[in-house]
Amino acid sequence: MRFERATGEEKTSERERKMTETKSLTSLVDAAVAIEKLRVSAELRQDHLALLGRQDPETDALHQHLKDIEDYVDGRVADLIQSHPAYPWFSKVKGVGRENIGKVVAQIDVRKAPTISSLWKFSGFSVENGAAPRRVKGGGKLSYNSQLRSMCWRLAASLKRSKGNLYQYYIKEKEKYTERFLNQDYKILPTPKGKWACLNCGASWGKKRDITPCCEEPPGVIWLGHLDMMALRKMIKLFLACLWLVWREAEGLPITNPYAIDVLRHHSLIKPWEMTDR
Repeated sequence: MRFERATGEEKTSERERKMTETKSLTSLVDAAVAIEKLRVSAELRQDHLALLGRQDPETDALHQHLKDIEDYVDGRVADLIQSHPAYPWFSKVKGVGRENIGKVVAQIDVRKAPTISSLWKFSGFSVENGAAPRRVKGGGKLSYNSQLRSMCWRLAASLKRSKGNLYQYYIKEKEKYTERFLNQDYKILPTPKGKWACLNCGASWGKKRDITPCCEEPPGVIWLGHLDMMALRKMIKLFLACLWLVWREAEGLPITNPYAIDVLRHHSLIKPWEMTDR
């Protein structure tokens, strides 16, 4: 059997093809997010009219058309994602659907993320002043991509439901957090339901984003939901780290170990292929 080395023109053509597909994926994901917002808005109007015992044929028709377009765009995203450099890895991770992973990777330029930490920062999963970054009224431009972070949380929910290897990691991290807080004499209580309220000052709000810094858990208490989110956050950070390693390696880009391994001298390095299920 005869093999021939690819010419420079063929390599250039392949790179251009991949760049075109990447740009198409990014454009489709932007469209998918915009269409989803419009579809949800139409559904809210339908719900509001239903409470009044009314119906609007124009809203119903608009909703159906938006849903059809959304299905088409999601389908194209699912098709294009198969040519992604990291597809051989994340396609084997239980809970990673083609649509939700497409909406994550389409917003990442791995060439602009020289370290795992830089990807965490861009995704909104870094630590700033001892806490996760968040929106602050009048705080100016965000230090992270809010849409990417939202899509990462969607992916985290899917990974949790799938109960694969990443879910097992999440369970272990949740157990560690539980043990840590109990050892510090914290009480772990169910998260209050209903409207958001502060048990410190008694104030209440309709939306969580309006809560002021003083209005968190009472001293010595951590909500079960808060504990759960901390473990989920660790899980999605591990996923992003694995994605970065596999993607950079597939692109022939330099790779490094996480900060905790190279600098802090931790010994619990988890390799990406250890997290696959299929």
